[in-house]
Amino acid sequence: MVGNGYKCIFFNRELPNSELLKKLMALESGKLSYSMIRKGIYDTSGLEELSKVKELIIRKYNKSKMLMFDNLRNFAKSAAEVKKFKPDVIFDDYIQLITPSKMIEQRRLQLEALVNDYKWLAKEMQCVVVLASQLNRALEVRREGVPQLSDLAESGAIEQVAENVFFSYYDYKIHGTNGKGKNVITMYAKKVRYGETGSCDLGFNGDKARVYNNVEDFTEDLKKEMTVKNEENKIPF
Repeated sequence: MVGNGYKCIFFNRELPNSELLKKLMALESGKLSYSMIRKGIYDTSGLEELSKVKELIIRKYNKSKMLMFDNLRNFAKSAAEVKKFKPDVIFDDYIQLITPSKMIEQRRLQLEALVNDYKWLAKEMQCVVVLASQLNRALEVRREGVPQLSDLAESGAIEQVAENVFFSYYDYKIHGTNGKGKNVITMYAKKVRYGETGSCDLGFNGDKARVYNNVEDFTEDLKKEMTVKNEENKIPF
């Protein structure tokens, strides 16, 4: 989104901002490993790459284009930051961790108030809102593990208010090597207000924090990476 010129605001309610920054470093570099960034393990070439990606991130993700917050618990303060920044896209991870503006006892009604408040905020600011949600435990007892709309925690209000509902399904976590493999994530469009529901497989490289438009793009990128490594490891005579 940022790369395409959109202003974005992130509310990281579960992870600290530093963790998202590590993912951005791995994503933008394409060479640095996310696991190595987390452990702080670098060789000489890794330190050089780290310096390059730092410059890129400072330039690309500056405060005029993207803001991140990991210390806001309630919706009112979050909405105030949105109105000041005037973003094109809001990302909120995740909705069950937001404290509602109004004191409501029933959890179901709390979620209903939150999603409706976000809908009105989106209309007022003329922006897109992407909300992450927890799932309940029901899918764990189903053999296939594919999420359904009923699996959304306190799903009624979320499902009704959302324009679109998408699920990311990581088959590798369920079936291991007997399934689609660790480099495939399936996106399920279970509710599409102005389109059609369906699913598609995306390529996935967790250690580079990268999702590809399809599995073929991932395979092609992997081939290029292996070619570069083979060239670098050649011993001159």
